[in-house]
Amino acid sequence: MRLIFLLAATSAGAITPEHSAFFEAKIRPVLAEKCYSCHSAQAEKLKGELLLDTRAGTLKGGENGPAIVPGDVNKSLLITALRWHDADTGMPPQNKGGKLPDSVIADFEQWVKLGAPDPREGAASVVKAYDPVSAKSWWAYQPLTKPAVPQPKDAGWAKTDIDRFILAKLEEKKLKPVADANAATLTRRLYLDLTGLPPPAEQSAQFSVLSSQIQNLSTKHSALSTDSSVDSLLATRQFAERWARHWLDVARFAETTGRDVNMTMPEAWRYRDYVIEAFQADKPFDQFIREQIAGDLLPDRGDADRAKLLIATGFLAVGPKALNGTDPRQFAVDLADEQIDAVSQAFMGMTIACARCHDHKFDPISQRDYTALAGIFLSTDTRFGTPGGVQGRNAASLIEVPVSAGLKTLDRRMDPALWARKKVEYDGLVARRDAALASRAPGASQTGGAQMTGFDIVRTITRAKQVEMDIIAFNPDGSLKPRVMGVLDKPAIAPAARRGRMNSSTGGPNSRGRRGSGFEAIADSPLFVRGSIDKESDAVPRGLPEFIAHGAKLEIAQGTSGRLELANWIASPQNTLTARVTVNRVWHWLFGRGLVESVDNFGASGALPSHPELLDYLAQQFIADGWSLKKLIKRIVTSRVYQLDTRYDEANNTADPDNTLLWRMNTRRLDAETIRDAMLAASGALDLTPQAGSIVAKAGDGPIGGERFQILNEEMISQANGRFRSLYLPVARNVQPETLAVFDFTDPSVVLGARETTIVPPQALYLMNSDFVSTQAAIMAKRVMAENGFEERFNLACRLAYGREPLADELQAAKKLDHNDLASWTSICRALFASADFLFIN
Repeated sequence: MRLIFLLAATSAGAITPEHSAFFEAKIRPVLAEKCYSCHSAQAEKLKGELLLDTRAGTLKGGENGPAIVPGDVNKSLLITALRWHDADTGMPPQNKGGKLPDSVIADFEQWVKLGAPDPREGAASVVKAYDPVSAKSWWAYQPLTKPAVPQPKDAGWAKTDIDRFILAKLEEKKLKPVADANAATLTRRLYLDLTGLPPPAEQSAQFSVLSSQIQNLSTKHSALSTDSSVDSLLATRQFAERWARHWLDVARFAETTGRDVNMTMPEAWRYRDYVIEAFQADKPFDQFIREQIAGDLLPDRGDADRAKLLIATGFLAVGPKALNGTDPRQFAVDLADEQIDAVSQAFMGMTIACARCHDHKFDPISQRDYTALAGIFLSTDTRFGTPGGVQGRNAASLIEVPVSAGLKTLDRRMDPALWARKKVEYDGLVARRDAALASRAPGASQTGGAQMTGFDIVRTITRAKQVEMDIIAFNPDGSLKPRVMGVLDKPAIAPAARRGRMNSSTGGPNSRGRRGSGFEAIADSPLFVRGSIDKESDAVPRGLPEFIAHGAKLEIAQGTSGRLELANWIASPQNTLTARVTVNRVWHWLFGRGLVESVDNFGASGALPSHPELLDYLAQQFIADGWSLKKLIKRIVTSRVYQLDTRYDEANNTADPDNTLLWRMNTRRLDAETIRDAMLAASGALDLTPQAGSIVAKAGDGPIGGERFQILNEEMISQANGRFRSLYLPVARNVQPETLAVFDFTDPSVVLGARETTIVPPQALYLMNSDFVSTQAAIMAKRVMAENGFEERFNLACRLAYGREPLADELQAAKKLDHNDLASWTSICRALFASADFLFIN
């Protein structure tokens, strides 16, 4: 059998799209605002011989040595300076604002750990701004075309219009596609792509027939076979789970906040389940967009429907958050920025957040355009539901829904006596806090009793917030309240001080002495000069980015944020980006590479489409089909180009080594979840029962690990496992289940439509040494040993692992390992799991 050799294969100079986006959103704006005045080619007086306006200058460093040592935080002098150990060496200096917020320093530390990815070119010059003429003529900003379907010379080869577009390009280069994949290969490919699970071995004969039917779907006799093959897979819960996981990558779904204090978000799982249900029901994608951006503002059909629409807006609430920031105004602006970034990239493939501090470097997006969108999200109340950081900083409540909504609740209860004790504790903490704060007020009497230290006050406030979150999560009888993550519009007029009220989105009861964010009501956002909240310019009316809106204006209803109008514009057929971006994501998930390779960036710094006419054709068909993802997927998988073999052809490879023209199918490594799920399926241990919540949801509110929250720590998440599908494993920021992390699980802090795929030694070590792999191999061995005779056993093992019968050399190799006992068959099964034919889709 052919075993995979796992070797490191990464380029030190390569920058992934997500790393580039991280730099543009988190690093470049800070450097531009805080550092360039002294450390750039444009500085009036260059200080310390240090240039920070290019990658080369940053790596070279100044008179004290390299500013950045990629991968080593402690040896990076820039990080040492940012940590501000003293006023003489700390950067930025006092006259530039002094020490940066801890969350910003953490971003720089994370950047260095990632290898300091930096797309800036040049030795000592600032990147030039975009050329407005060429930027505005970029292909993605032009209206959708209605291309004529080409008529290739080999008219008999093409079965669908997709094939005609592909073949026409190949014929232009005098190339021919390879042969079709065989029935077993195509069956496995279809099952893994559509359901994330291998085809059941017991029905292999049926699936060979199924593949033959798929290959003939273009004939006039194919209607019945279509209904019994592709449609049957698209109708399964397993399809919905597989494709929901794709979207959750884009939605940067996670169950913890990440950043400085990694707090749990116990209700995030409801958004996960909403996405699964949307894919199973084939919810029109334009409606899917509207619900995630503005579900709370859509009409509903009753309490149950209202609850689902609120859950959909969890898309805006599940992003990463730096809860320990001391300035609530900065937190509000950062939260809105993260939402702008998620919405613009997920639905339009635009990096609009790069215009937060200055006009976009590559695209026709001005800082005023960014600010127009910022007003919409600053007018939005985000309810993510955590007790916040130290002293309850930046805490948020959840949205309570009526019991009549019929929401599922987890099997969590609080003993009523414990609830009563916590209520007493909470009242005492609040009284102590208020008395301590009052005693420290100017002019207050300092006589009588010991005074609380500042540390004691901080600890009391923090504990009060945590106890409050426990109290408001349960009813006095100990039952769990039905609550959801999501967003609402802020009030049209700022409310009076909310003293003594629970469930306030800006704090708990008696949030005494806490500053508000300054964004308590619906309003336009001021333009922040160079992104600094301390430098306000005029307010910018809420609206759309001027150029890409093509003249469209948001007619925002009085007293509303504008989110609904924004959602309607994004989901409009007239939007030049949305349908193209969505079609391209689907193509990428089926072929391993999009028609536009930069799936999350359709801007001028992204890639050109390899087949622009096909992209527009599919986008037009997608809209005409009612934005149906299932119809789009079916249209693609029933094409002949999807059914091609992966075999090598010397002439084609010489002319097109990257297979850009799709003369063959791309070989793709399985993603982390599919590897794990396929092992469970092969062993027969897989339980397809949907899981409510996860261990994060069941743990409740609190920080991951630490003295105050021992119920859930990083080790528990790292070792999380079970017989259920990987979709239901916990998704925490900063720590991931080992079985997923080793195979390039998504980074849930960024929009990610295309995961990085590595082939590195730790993967081989995991396959050899993991208890999970060993257990599944042993269970699979018992399963195949139920067969009589070596060949029958190995045939079943190959059907379970590979979806095909064994090759002659595989059969001979396995015979050498067989001693007719469980140990030898466990070794055989484990070898199958570690092989290329298991780990890759051919």
